Amino acid sequence: MIYITLTLIVILTFIIVFQNIKIIKISSSIINIIKGNFNERIRISDNNRFLKKLIINLNRLIDEFHKIVVLNKQYEDDRKKMISNISHDLRTPLTSMLGYVEMLKDDQSLSEEERQEYLSIISAKGEFLVDLLEEFYHFSKLDSDDLPIHPRRLNISELLRQCMLSFLKDFEANGIQPKIELPPEDIFVGADQQAVYRMVQNLISNSLKYGSAGNVIGVSLAEQNDSITIEVWDKGRGIPEEDVPYIFNRLYVAEKSRSRRLKGSGLGLSIVKKLVEKHNGNVAVSSIPFERTSFTVTLPKKLRNM
Repeated sequence: MIYITLTLIVILTFIIVFQNIKIIKISSSIINIIKGNFNERIRISDNNRFLKKLIINLNRLIDEFHKIVVLNKQYEDDRKKMISNISHDLRTPLTSMLGYVEMLKDDQSLSEEERQEYLSIISAKGEFLVDLLEEFYHFSKLDSDDLPIHPRRLNISELLRQCMLSFLKDFEANGIQPKIELPPEDIFVGADQQAVYRMVQNLISNSLKYGSAGNVIGVSLAEQNDSITIEVWDKGRGIPEEDVPYIFNRLYVAEKSRSRRLKGSGLGLSIVKKLVEKHNGNVAVSSIPFERTSFTVTLPKKLRNM
């Protein structure tokens, strides 16, 4: 009996020591991961199904933790980029405005015609700054989910007509031929009028900035069983293939120089994506340079909360 008891004690001791060694290895792996070695995973074989399950769940937890760390780094990089880009976008027109103000104040030799020209430039840059700040504000409200939508029965056909009409002067100034293709009968959807108007407006504005070289901008509307599709297209220089996956990212501007001639904040398409998502829809882009670049928005005919 004594020998049996001693044998059992030795076996149990061995099992406990063996399990403790495994626990120490698990603890060591977790410490390495906490220190930043996110490629490490817990790799221990064991016949104990409970320990196996624990190891599997710990590795899943580590995977999720790694994703969170990567996202946090991305958000931090985006935040730094946002601050830099906002500073650039505000500083450039402000510096120019102040330069014209100094000229108006100090140069007494300016003619009345030159003064009026400089005042017009200052006014235009001031309007650009107001629009830019409004875009930043609108995006921040969307990003914080602090901008509720108010869906109602909306004549989407009429909204597209009105939106295209609002750009007529811009089309004429840039030598652009507008095209609109609508079904013969008006289509109605359940949606927030201001939100949908802004979606389409931002997409047309984007085509004006980057697709005007094609001299044509079009808007089309199609109806499916439970959804509608809005397409805004142009025949401009298009979107480089490497930029397509990032085109809806906040403050992403395909123009690496951030050219002020194009006056793009990099928020317009991000706002479109967020507004579309609020309507339980989706937006896609395809681009063949100087043939057809199109943004396609698909929206349900009726929102669930209506």
